[in-house]
Amino acid sequence: MVNVTVDPLTRIEGHLRLSTEVSEAGVITDAQTSGVLFRGFERFLQNQDPRDAALLVQRICGVCPTSHSLAAAGALDQLFGVADTIPKDALVARNINQGLNTLASHATHIYVLWGPDLANPAYRDVLTPLGDTGSAVWNELVGRFAPISYKLDGQPVPPGSSYLGAIPEKKRLQEAIAVIGGKMPHQVTSFPGGYTYKPTFADITKISSYYLQVMDFVSKYTLRVPFETWIENTYKASSPAKAVNFVLEHLRGLVDKSVVSNNFSREAGWGDAEFYTAFGSELVGETLLGLPASLKHDRHGGYSDPSKIAFLAYGAFYKPEAGDGYDPRSPEGARFQTSGVVTGNLEYQKFNPDLITESVAHAFYEGGELHPSKGETNPFTNPDDIRYDGGSDSRYSWIKAPRYGGIPAEVGPLARMLAMKEPLTTGLALAFKENGYSPANTYTRTIARIQELAIIANELVKWVTVDLDPNGKYAVHTDLSMAKDSEGMGLWEAPRGALGHWISTDSNSKVVTYQPVVPSTWNMSPRDGAGVPGPLEQALIGSKINAVENAAGVEYSNPVNILHIGRSYDPCIACAVHTIDLSGKNAPRTLKLV
Repeated sequence: MVNVTVDPLTRIEGHLRLSTEVSEAGVITDAQTSGVLFRGFERFLQNQDPRDAALLVQRICGVCPTSHSLAAAGALDQLFGVADTIPKDALVARNINQGLNTLASHATHIYVLWGPDLANPAYRDVLTPLGDTGSAVWNELVGRFAPISYKLDGQPVPPGSSYLGAIPEKKRLQEAIAVIGGKMPHQVTSFPGGYTYKPTFADITKISSYYLQVMDFVSKYTLRVPFETWIENTYKASSPAKAVNFVLEHLRGLVDKSVVSNNFSREAGWGDAEFYTAFGSELVGETLLGLPASLKHDRHGGYSDPSKIAFLAYGAFYKPEAGDGYDPRSPEGARFQTSGVVTGNLEYQKFNPDLITESVAHAFYEGGELHPSKGETNPFTNPDDIRYDGGSDSRYSWIKAPRYGGIPAEVGPLARMLAMKEPLTTGLALAFKENGYSPANTYTRTIARIQELAIIANELVKWVTVDLDPNGKYAVHTDLSMAKDSEGMGLWEAPRGALGHWISTDSNSKVVTYQPVVPSTWNMSPRDGAGVPGPLEQALIGSKINAVENAAGVEYSNPVNILHIGRSYDPCIACAVHTIDLSGKNAPRTLKLV
């Protein structure tokens, strides 16, 4: 048995340690995920004016600050008792803000954080011996996804065309968020009772212009089939089977034209989405399309025991047609992306926020298993007790272990697509299940993120050009007295998954407790009190560590599958880890910003 530890996992936000035990056959037999970063948000919000929360908590993360702001605003809406009266146009403005942030985050992850692993030389070592087709696939991988300042065998490699092309689109989306959010990161427009800014017709025109330029990138690089055709035949398909069949027929047409000539370029119709959909999966690429090679990403990052995993979504994006107000508990169907829980066997259940708990049995905190509204954050203070190498029976992480009804839950694009029964993602998950694969794996997580990007892009046009009324109402009255002895819960969806903020106040309307439970707390959680591993730990255990299922042999120094699996969740450890200061040197106090 060999210990293979990746510390830190790079190209993510924050510091994540992945420690694995690997057999001589190159199979992971045990894993621990450790968050090794401290934050202090629970502490410095105590005794503060609760209205500051929507601004301050954005500093939890620079990648998805909008999501934290909106989750906080939701918690404050309930705290002040105005959630059922928030004006429709304020809710639409929040949708637009979140939609743009989701596009920016997903594009960054796909092309800049996750994509460069596709240019790992391990794929060259497996693909090029397969002949002309294997070499052509490798040339496309490195030609599209190689990062800046990359070398192979000591020789500089030009940045991939998709990687390089995505960078200005990230900048463009950030600028679009600033139009409606005031600035980005850390927009200043979400607050209890609505939205601080009334967008103008000029703002709508400017956001539309940014959107059209981003869609030019999508049509040139990401998806070569017309965008509207893709949406109509996947997201809007009448059944999961029809969505999958459309994609397979589209890919078969490309394969028929390309295999003989070994031309898998964009000019031959292979956008990044088509290319990965075909070559990323053994089932899709080799079994269904008859390709001679695939990356076999459906063979790793799955769950071996469906009873020990669920897929959880809180729901996001308010429905403009519902008018003013919303239900903070996010009941089924109340939002564009509905809340829901899908079991490991793909059975749908309604979401109940009362079933959420957090365990600290294997984390560096004192306490038991509590609902977040009663949550405590009491860290170990003896440095000798802080060790990451004690194994699965020890405490080894600063991340708590959230559970839904006692079950670990994956959150993120895959969970959202399954909860809203999106035809393509659901159809693929069912196909994998029926063919003996885990429905969730590195491949389906990536496809779900690509598909969600397309869906949000499609819906964003309507929110900006149809639903938003610059002459509408954007806020209702609130004052501090309305928040006395109150509690609030903000349930939302960050790009990385289910995001909840819980707040309580005293008789002076000052914050008593503030508890965020974020997507990477769910996905990167350690074991719970019953010893059940968190989602990423489960996904690592049983997976092979090297490219294409160890096709070139077992090699411990380049465990590309560990990198793939870890990054497939798009970890954000800065969001996931929080602590408080017990030294007494930094007691809660009122802060004035001048």
